[in-house]
Amino acid sequence: MEKQEFCMEKSQIFQEMISRISKLSQDSYLMVTDMQHNLTFVPESTAEFLGIPSGWCEDGYKIVLEKSVHPYDCPEYTEEMKKRLRGINLENDLYIRMGKDKKYVMTQIITDMILEQGKNRYFIVLLRNQNVIPEIDPLTDLYGQVKFEKDIVDYIQQGRKVAVLEIEIDHMNDINILYGTNYSDRIQKVLAYRFIYMMDADKAVYRMGNSNYAFILRDASREEAAAFLEKIRARLEESVVLENNHFDLKIYASGIILDHYEGEISTVQSKLEYVLGKMRTRRDHKLMFFNDLVQINGDVDLDLMKIIHQSVLNQCDGFYVEYQPVVHAQTGEIAGAEALVRWKKEPYGIVPPGMFIDWLESNPCMYDLGNFVLKQALTDAVEFRKSNPDFFINVNMSAKQLERKTFCGVVMALLKETGFPAGQLCLELTERCRSMPVSVMEEKLLYLKQHGVRLAMDDYGTGSASSSILLQTPMDEIKIDMSFIRGITDNQTKQALVRSMVDFANKADLKSCLEGVEDEKLQNYLRSFGATWFQGYYYSRPVQAAAMQKLLNMEN
Repeated sequence: MEKQEFCMEKSQIFQEMISRISKLSQDSYLMVTDMQHNLTFVPESTAEFLGIPSGWCEDGYKIVLEKSVHPYDCPEYTEEMKKRLRGINLENDLYIRMGKDKKYVMTQIITDMILEQGKNRYFIVLLRNQNVIPEIDPLTDLYGQVKFEKDIVDYIQQGRKVAVLEIEIDHMNDINILYGTNYSDRIQKVLAYRFIYMMDADKAVYRMGNSNYAFILRDASREEAAAFLEKIRARLEESVVLENNHFDLKIYASGIILDHYEGEISTVQSKLEYVLGKMRTRRDHKLMFFNDLVQINGDVDLDLMKIIHQSVLNQCDGFYVEYQPVVHAQTGEIAGAEALVRWKKEPYGIVPPGMFIDWLESNPCMYDLGNFVLKQALTDAVEFRKSNPDFFINVNMSAKQLERKTFCGVVMALLKETGFPAGQLCLELTERCRSMPVSVMEEKLLYLKQHGVRLAMDDYGTGSASSSILLQTPMDEIKIDMSFIRGITDNQTKQALVRSMVDFANKADLKSCLEGVEDEKLQNYLRSFGATWFQGYYYSRPVQAAAMQKLLNMEN
């Protein structure tokens, strides 16, 4: 039977039924494929969501790939949909960024197959927009983030005074790793019941995702909010017991008092999470109010952070890459460069990365920004290699990239797209990455190493157990932080430390790079240490691609 005749025979009832179901499924979108004839029916609501034609079409999933899938997710989408079209992995949901007109949302893909006489007959796909969050958290039955945001808007518009607290349960990720997500989910249900019984007409509790909870206390003073937090701590002192396992929980806590608040509504939670991040870094379990932290650390322009965050979501608008040369230690000749992200947008001007990188590191959008930097660096490095065929490029990896299953595929795809050799790309493991469990990093790092990509540990000697992680991961290079180099000529302790680190690298067959070389005198002094490379302002400040090209041309 011809495909056109087959389409004509399809009853209007079938098409109407699928379309009606799609309309009734709020924020969910249906597609049905007849496997025998390779024809997919796309209801109007699904077509509107994906930006593709409605009705019957051939190779429907290829059309979706070409029109609606985020470029970085295409390899994962292609591989996983091929399996599901063969009836494999149907029980595992897939999460892919999809949308129309390059405006993507995280989408859950649920699949099933209807068999006919033992053969795959109808392939059913349900797409769920994950950016639409219900008011009730499905795990704990508490209010969720959407309800929290609505309530905050109401209180601000009313000009009503409220105290807002946010807590984060410490070590919940460790519980996930040691006992599995089933245990952490059960713990969160227990906590939810405890919190519910603490509520009254002037208090509300919300689950903000993962292990974070927020509390709104109407007409409460700072002192009353602090006293309420102590009650929360008291409830958490009662161990959670599951199958003879005792869990003693601690929290990080942040607070803010809203009284005729005039700032951006969307920055209320940002301010709370900013404080939580600082307290987490310090391992400090005391309650800190946002205003106190501002007085300690200086003014924090969270409205600007919101604009920078939105720039990432808007195809990394305003972001660009600069390059700082890495030179041969003994000759001073340029061997490669490190790629460094920058942001500039009028009327704000250039914003130093120190103001936004730590902030973005804890946000999922850092995955997209990191991939943007990687692609731009590889594209520019292809041109740099025309002046120096041995030129290498170093690019920082973020924790958000290493967490994602698709990251290695993105790296390989970008190397293929740009034509840059894998052996001359070096990905740097940053401090935030080193706080991840080694088990999470190891598989991806081994994959990259096996495919020729070089790996470096940035800021070696500082932060979280860098020597321990170095022994457990396949590193090629250590970069010794400039804090060890600054003032080294007059500090015997620093001299001994740097010599021991470089000696270790040489004996372990690792390259080493000393950062923070500021002048000729320091360069000449450090040459006796035996490091492979130097990096610092003596050779050049970070510069844009055209200026980097001039530096290479001058050497030639």
